[in-house]
Amino acid sequence: MFFTQGIYDLDELSRYNLHMHTNFSGCAKPEMTVQSILKTAEDCGLQMIALTDHTMEYEDEFFERCDVLRNAVAECNSNVKVLIGGEFSLYGVDKYTLKGKDVKTDYRLYSQNHFHVTGWEHPESRDVNSYKRLTVDMLHSLFKDKAADTVAHPITDSYLAKLCGWERGTFGKAWSDNELGDIIKEGFESGCAWELNVGAVLGDPDLYRRMFNIGKEIGAVFTLGTDAHRLCDVDTKTHLDELKRILY
Repeated sequence: MFFTQGIYDLDELSRYNLHMHTNFSGCAKPEMTVQSILKTAEDCGLQMIALTDHTMEYEDEFFERCDVLRNAVAECNSNVKVLIGGEFSLYGVDKYTLKGKDVKTDYRLYSQNHFHVTGWEHPESRDVNSYKRLTVDMLHSLFKDKAADTVAHPITDSYLAKLCGWERGTFGKAWSDNELGDIIKEGFESGCAWELNVGAVLGDPDLYRRMFNIGKEIGAVFTLGTDAHRLCDVDTKTHLDELKRILY
């Protein structure tokens, strides 16, 4: 686990942006070079960032890319601490990128809900409860292996809502407080944190208010990430007041 104990002060968490993409990720803008990201992070007053490029389609190149990023960071000689990691894909039950390999990275962020990606596992019946059961089974397998530092944008249905024709937030409403508490606790006990992903929080405020307050009762660990694909999204403080209104 990256943080050894829970931090629930958003001003403190906003010093660390632990989810952003360089232009190694095909979905990121060309401007997302290491040099530009670090300059922007310095200007924003960030103390630490994590570079978390997608790995599913670049699995064979992942370690080579990490070396390139480390060299680029070293050349910048920045005061911002940089974690070289990846946004790994948990794409099925006991199925995730680089499974079984010695992944020596600074930070392992796992996305479980990129259901729009080819090869992602879906339940036979594409209803809310079936997706909930699949989500639980997938996370069980990840926690069992203690493979993750953080779960990225957990439980949000930004892709599922489009795929299944649901109203945004439908998936979150299907989870009782007890069910959320059980999965949050299981992640915490496995050494895994839960991401307060800015876009996900703004997209489903009720779900994340519940998750944050339940997590505080458990003592769970949260991280903050903007999922930046553009330089204008590097600053964690852009939406900080909105996050406070939602989560507090």
